[in-house]
Amino acid sequence: MIDRFNESTVMGRNRRPKVLSLDELKTKGTRELLGYLGKLHKCEASYDKSDMDSNPDLLNDGYIYFKETAQWKAAHTNVKTILAEREHIA
Repeated sequence: MIDRFNESTVMGRNRRPKVLSLDELKTKGTRELLGYLGKLHKCEASYDKSDMDSNPDLLNDGYIYFKETAQWKAAHTNVKTILAEREHIA
């Protein structure tokens, strides 16, 4: 069990998706957006279903950890919307 929050022990460095605004996401290329979407999909379902002793969402609001959060849902919706608007993504 993970008893202390540490970005590198939770999932590995640079594997947690950062919280990005819609404007920040719009500046990303398609490859970057697909990579970000992949990181979102790798997030755990919820804190309740994880093996963590403390909830990292309460300690660090700059990263997304669980799918059952407003941050994850907003990021997922924003990425899917942007990708749907790109002419070469159908």
